[in-house]
Amino acid sequence: MRPTTIVLVLLTELAAVTWTVLSRSPITGSDLGLGALLLSLCIAHSVYLQRSEGVRHMLSRPRIASLSDMLGTWTFPAAVLLPVPLAVLLVIIASVFQWPIRNFDSRAVVYRYVYSQAAVVLGVCVVHLIVTRPGPYAALVLGAAAAYLVVGPVLICCAVIASSTFSDGWKFLTSSNQSNELITVGIGLCEIIMWRLGIPLLWLSLPAVIGIQRWALRSESSRKIDNALPTVMTEKVWSTVAREVIRACTTASVIRVDTDDPAAARSIAQMQAGCDALGAVGASGLAVLLADCPGTNAESLALRLRSALASGGVTASVAVAAKPRDGQVLEDLLAVAEAELITRDAATRSAKSLRPEA
Repeated sequence: MRPTTIVLVLLTELAAVTWTVLSRSPITGSDLGLGALLLSLCIAHSVYLQRSEGVRHMLSRPRIASLSDMLGTWTFPAAVLLPVPLAVLLVIIASVFQWPIRNFDSRAVVYRYVYSQAAVVLGVCVVHLIVTRPGPYAALVLGAAAAYLVVGPVLICCAVIASSTFSDGWKFLTSSNQSNELITVGIGLCEIIMWRLGIPLLWLSLPAVIGIQRWALRSESSRKIDNALPTVMTEKVWSTVAREVIRACTTASVIRVDTDDPAAARSIAQMQAGCDALGAVGASGLAVLLADCPGTNAESLALRLRSALASGGVTASVAVAAKPRDGQVLEDLLAVAEAELITRDAATRSAKSLRPEA
C-alpha cells in the first residue's frame, strides 16, 4: 500500500473514532427503542443475505457486488434520528453481521472493509451535524441525505485514487454503487417520514429492500449471454457457494458434466436459468448449480444441454441430482450425480462394444 493511502486510511479512521467519542448527545428510551428496531432490520437483512439472497449475490459478484451493500436503508435514518454514539454503534454491529457476505470466498481485505465502514461513520456524523442545526427540518434532512450520498463514496474514491489511478476512482463514483445508494437513501427518507408521523411501518423497509434485490438479480440473470467464455469458479469457491445455496433453498439442483471443454462451459452459460453458478469439479469436469430449481426442471435443462453438446460436437455425459429428491446437502447430490455419470459412461461403452462393425 502506498504511503499516501496509509495516511488517508489512518486519518479517516482516527477522525471517525474521535468524532464519535467527542459526541455527548443524550440517549433516551425512545432512542434505544428505535435503535433496536433499525438494528434488528440490519441484522435480519444480513442473515437473509447469508442464507438465501446472499448466495445469489455471490454467484454474480463481479457484476452486482453492490447489491449486498444496502445497509444505508437503516444507517441513514439512524444518523438522522439517533444520537451519534448510538448510530455509530448500529453501523459497527451491522458491519460485523455483513462481513461474512463480503468475505464469502476468504479473499476480502479486512483493512479495506474497516476503512469503508469508517467512511460510513463519518457520513453518519456529518448527517447528524446537519440535522441538528437550526432551520426547516425538511430542508435539513434533504441536505443530510445529499451529504450522506457524498461523504462515504468520496472518501472511498480518494482511497482508490491514492492506491491506484484517478480513472479507477472515477469508475467507482460512476458505477452502479451510486444508484444503489440513491435507492437506500430514498427508502431511508420514507422511514424518517413514517417515524416522524408516528406510522409504525418501518419494518416494511426490509421486504422492500429484498424485493429490489431480487428484481435486480432477475434482471441481471435474464440479460442475453454473449458467446464469450463464461467465468468458471474454482472447485473450492464453487463448493462453498453451492453448499450455502443448497442449505438455504428448499429445492436446488446440481448438473454434472464430465468434461471441461470450453464449448461445454459456453453451452451451460447460455442455458442458465436464474441464479446459477458454474464451477470446475474434479480433474476434468464441470458442475452447474441451480438455486430454487426442482429436479424435474433440472432434468429438462439437462436434456437440452445434452442436445446442445451433441450438436456442438462435444462428447460428454450429463447427470442431475436434486434436493430433496436425492439428498439434503451438496455432498449427497454430488455423489448421486457422480454415480449417474458412471452409469451413463458404462452404458455408452457397452453400446459401442455391441455395435456391429461395418
